Order: sequence, then C-alpha cells, then structure tokens
Amino acid sequence: MNKRRIIKVIFLPSIICSAFIFCTAMAMFVDPEAFYKFFSATQLVRDIPPQLPHKSYYWDVEHYAKLALSPSCNAFYPLWPLIVRTVFHPQSIEQAAHYFSVVATALFFISTFLLFWVFQIGLQRVDLAFWLVLAYSVNPMAIFRVIGYTESLFTFLSSLLIWICLPKLKLNENLKLCLIFVITFLMALTRPVLIQILFSAIASLGTIFYFHLIQLRLTQNNSFATFTKYISEIKTTITICVSALLGYSIYGSLCLLTRGDFFASFQDQKLWGKKLGLHLELLFTPKSPLFDLLGLHLPVIILFLAVTFVYFKLSEHDLYIFVPQSQLWNLLLIYPPLLILLYVLNFIRYKKQAKLDNFLTSKYTQDLSKNYIFWFCLYFSFIHSVIIFLTQDRLFSLARFIFAVPFFFMAVGYLYLCIPGKKTYNTLFCFIIISAIALFEQWINYGQDRWLG
Repeated sequence: MNKRRIIKVIFLPSIICSAFIFCTAMAMFVDPEAFYKFFSATQLVRDIPPQLPHKSYYWDVEHYAKLALSPSCNAFYPLWPLIVRTVFHPQSIEQAAHYFSVVATALFFISTFLLFWVFQIGLQRVDLAFWLVLAYSVNPMAIFRVIGYTESLFTFLSSLLIWICLPKLKLNENLKLCLIFVITFLMALTRPVLIQILFSAIASLGTIFYFHLIQLRLTQNNSFATFTKYISEIKTTITICVSALLGYSIYGSLCLLTRGDFFASFQDQKLWGKKLGLHLELLFTPKSPLFDLLGLHLPVIILFLAVTFVYFKLSEHDLYIFVPQSQLWNLLLIYPPLLILLYVLNFIRYKKQAKLDNFLTSKYTQDLSKNYIFWFCLYFSFIHSVIIFLTQDRLFSLARFIFAVPFFFMAVGYLYLCIPGKKTYNTLFCFIIISAIALFEQWINYGQDRWLG
C-alpha cells in the first residue's frame, strides 16, 4: 500500500474521527457531567431527578433497553435491541443502555472509515468526500451515533447500501440484488422507515424514467424499448420494495400475535401526537432546536436544484441564475427561510435588470439524471421532511432523521459534482463550523439530560 493510499484509507478518516473527539472532549471539559454520564455504566444520581417532558436521563434509549430485556411490540423496532440482548445478555435497563452506547460508539468509528471509503469511490473526489464526511460527523446530530440510538446501526447499513448501489461498482447482478435485499430487510427492522424506503425507491425510478422521456423527445425517438436499458434499476427497485415490506412483515407478525394488530407500531406513533395536518408556521419556526428547520428546508432546496440542473442540461436550455458574491450569504444557512426569501428577491431584481448569470453545469449533470442511488438518497431525506411537516405540530427529531444518517450528505456530494470549481465549498465549510459549535452545545445538553433532537 503506497503512501497516498494510506492517507486516503486511514489518515483522512482518522482526522474526521479526531474532529468529533475534539468537539466532544471540549464540551466534556466545560461540563464534566457529560463525561461522567457517557462513560458511566450506571445511571448517575441527580440532586433533582430529570422529569419528562423537558428532561430525561436516557430518552429513547430507555425504550430500546426495555426491549433488550423483554421483547414486545411498540413504536420502537426490534433489530437493535436484539443485537444487544444476544451479545451481552443485559440484566437491567442500566446495563442495556450502557451496552447500547458501547456498540454504538464502536459502529461510529467503523462506519466513519467505511463511509469515507464509499464517498470517495462514489464521488471520485477525495477532498469532497473528506469535507462531506466531516460535515456528517461533527454536526450536532452525530451525537446520536454514540449514545445508544439506532443511528449508529442504521448508518452502517446505509453505508453498505450506498456502496452496493454505486454506479462505479461493478458487481455480479444477482449478488448485488441479494445484498440489497438483505441490507434493506435489516434496515426495515431497525427503525420505522418502510414508507420512506418505498417512496424513495419508486420515486427514484420514476425520476430516471421522466428524464429519459425528455431525452427521447429531444431525439424524436419515441421507442419505449429503450427503457430496457434501465432493467437493473427496475430490479433494484422491486428488490428494495419487496425486502422492506418483508422486513416490516416480520415485526408486524409479532405485533399481530401479541397485540392483535399488524400495524400496532404505526398506531403507537399517534401517542407522540402524530396526525395529519398543515402547520404553515413550521416553515419559519420549528418549535424545536434550530437544526430541525434546516432539516425541513435543505432537502427541498437540494431536490429543487438537482431537478433544475438536470432538466436544463438535458433540454439544452440556458440556465440563468443569481450568483451571490458575498460570503455572508453562507451565514444565512443558519435560517433557510431568510436565505430563500432574499435569494428570490435578488433573483427578481437582477432579472429585471438583465444581470442574471448564465450558469453552466458540468458534464456530470447528464449522468446524474440516471444515477439511481443519488435520487434514492435525495428522496429518502425529502420524504422524511414531508412526513414530519404533515404529521407533527412541531419539527422535533427531524434534524436527526436528516443529518444523523448519510443519505443527505451523499446527495449533496453528487450535486457538488454538477457545479464547476470549488467556490461552493465555502458553503460546506460554513456548515461544518456551525455544526461543530452546535455539536459542542449538544454534549452540554446531554450532560444536563436535556432534549437532543
């Protein structure tokens, strides 16, 4: 192994892990309670015991710990507790919670190295892969990957799924489908993502077909026989859907046997106040941590940009946009509604003055139209935002669903390949700095038993 490859495989992921450790260590130095809580195998005694709904010692980890001790059917899924129960045989909630944290931390480091390797294979840019995985690993939701939540296991499985579906990876078709089936099956048993997986797979295939139709119209070739070139994507979609349905069916059968309701785990989510409704105020205030608002807007923005870039590239139309010159625009990332509003106003003003820039995307944009895993990653984030927006009166936990798993960051990476030059890296750098500060605050909140997301 030459020196350059060692840097790629070992040194750069080690820097990413070190950055997370540094943020964690600084927070624990400021508030030692976070240190004692994280490394303690038993629950620390508080002068004033934490009381819901504002404080809890374990939060959701307690529910998984109970499942590790005694399997049952509820809103929490069985694979994560099954692993801890099988390997460690915990005898108390404290023991189970500690083992969850131990396994989660181990998976954090393993998946960070794995994810960097997957990103640099998929994106073919070592620097971009480094910054994206760093952004993923130091954002405030990264804390969930080490404190015992399912994010650690789900990240590991997601990394494998992304790797197997990479266009650059040439695997035997049957082997690829078998691996996709197994991984998706396990993902469906890890957390409630059945609807998200089904939507992402079907929408990805539909998007690829839509852009293919655009190309057919331009070439005046209306032969639908050309769709056979996407037989691999069709098989992948069917495999993902069948596997996800089968995965939930295992848990649903347990619910049917124990509670008489195949969809009992979905029914239990109503206890969290989930119901259909339209709360337009959530577009401007999350009624929860600020990163939840980023989780609502950023997937929609990335989807809009991706569709726009690909459509104009395939239709061979000129794309005119307003290009901000000041770096201060990056700070608006903290509050996306203001970013969108100011951008639209400037776009209208510059359009009236005929001062819009002709934006030329890279040649890769055309390849993006048929990149299945890109669309899957993007839709997986997007549908989470839509579901939370339409079923909750506040955006709690949305940031965790978006930024604590790697799909959003992979989608952003592919979008970056469409933009010539590296000036847009400044936005990524700004996000990393903001994220690191927020991660520091998260550890303080963790030590004080506060809500994390």
